[in-house]
Amino acid sequence: MNSKATIIIFFFLTVFCGGLTVFFFMEKNFPIAFLCLIVTIFLFYYTIESVFKIFRDVDDFIEAVRYRDFSKRYPEDDRSKNQFYRGFNAITDTFLALSREKETQQHYLKRMLEVVNTGILSYNTETMETLWMNDALKMMFSIPHIKNIRWLEKRNKNLYDALTEIPLGTSRLITINSDNRTIKTLTNASTFQTGGKTYKLIAFHNISATLEEIEASAWKGLLDVMTHEIMNSIAPVSSLADTMKKHIENLREGMGKDVHPDFDDIESAMETIHRRSDGLLRFADSYRSLSKTIVPEIHPVNLYELLSAVYQLMVPSLQQKGILTEIKTDFPEVVANIDRGLIEQVLINFVTNATYAVKDKPKARILLFSGITPEGEPYLTVADNGCGIPPENRDKIFIPFFSTKKNGSGIGLSLSREIVKLHKGQLQIQSRVGEGSAFTVLFAHQKVQNHISQGLPDKNPVT
Repeated sequence: MNSKATIIIFFFLTVFCGGLTVFFFMEKNFPIAFLCLIVTIFLFYYTIESVFKIFRDVDDFIEAVRYRDFSKRYPEDDRSKNQFYRGFNAITDTFLALSREKETQQHYLKRMLEVVNTGILSYNTETMETLWMNDALKMMFSIPHIKNIRWLEKRNKNLYDALTEIPLGTSRLITINSDNRTIKTLTNASTFQTGGKTYKLIAFHNISATLEEIEASAWKGLLDVMTHEIMNSIAPVSSLADTMKKHIENLREGMGKDVHPDFDDIESAMETIHRRSDGLLRFADSYRSLSKTIVPEIHPVNLYELLSAVYQLMVPSLQQKGILTEIKTDFPEVVANIDRGLIEQVLINFVTNATYAVKDKPKARILLFSGITPEGEPYLTVADNGCGIPPENRDKIFIPFFSTKKNGSGIGLSLSREIVKLHKGQLQIQSRVGEGSAFTVLFAHQKVQNHISQGLPDKNPVT
């Protein structure tokens, strides 16, 4: 019998006993009337108490729902067969199931947003308070978790402007300078409302590597065409100029003293044509290296030993120029799977560029550093306290033929970047005008016994 039927029965029994009490009082049968009164009071109290108990249980249940406390269970024994309790427990179970499902979805969504390579940020458009930001965004722009994006206004105005001004519903290519690095991102933004508040959701997809790859491929295609055309066009000119030069020399010997005065000018012109055409042939041949397919021979290499070899190779010439050169490491045992010869060439290119950058510094310094990041990524760094790289040149230094040096070929950094890409690594540059630059080759996580993890050094230019 359920509580509802019990209350109804006791209600009618109360009314019935009350009627008997009145009847026996009117019949002057006071003992029976008094007994009926006691029974009536008991039944009335029990009925009221049962109703109030249900009200209290309902109030408790509503309070639990309000505060999302679903830990309480109501008894459901077969004797009582309380429909209210069974209903409460059914509602509680439903809420718990929905809560678990929601928690699972949130956990899945959170994990998914953490593992994607896209930086995601959501913030309140009125208060600027951050609702969500994933690790990819923090790593992309080298920022900590922030509670309010106004924190960026003074620390990274470029990023702050991008967050607040990006238009909704469109994809836009945005260049953001962060930690002395230039990052090209494809950015999308949208808004959504929840709880009466409006939030802006922004996704940053780092496409710097993709653009670099497309750019490198385009330059390789151009180099192939250019070197082919130059070689085909200049080779006959060089050969013909050399033949004409020898012919003129033979004519000069045959004519003796009767040489025409213009012979000297003609011979000089042929010599100039031959020299310049040979120079163009050597020029075209030197750029073939950029269009060649390089296949690295990967072996485990101790990075500090590699750095030491480059140091021993370069330090004599650097000392002659009065440049103080240092080699440091926080972890001399770190090993990376690389092509030693190719990476050695990259380091030599970096040191050569650093030598040029510090030539006008009274206390010129170059630092060679090796180590491993907390994520287990080995790296090599060449830093200097030279002139630095102007912001307008940072996107140009990897373009073939571009050089700020008087006699520079413009292929050193282009080739270095291609070599680093072949190792599936990253080439990071930090620079401040007037203070210096730091070039870092960051290799992929190595499955070797690099059990000690040192953080990246302060790769800011040497001071």
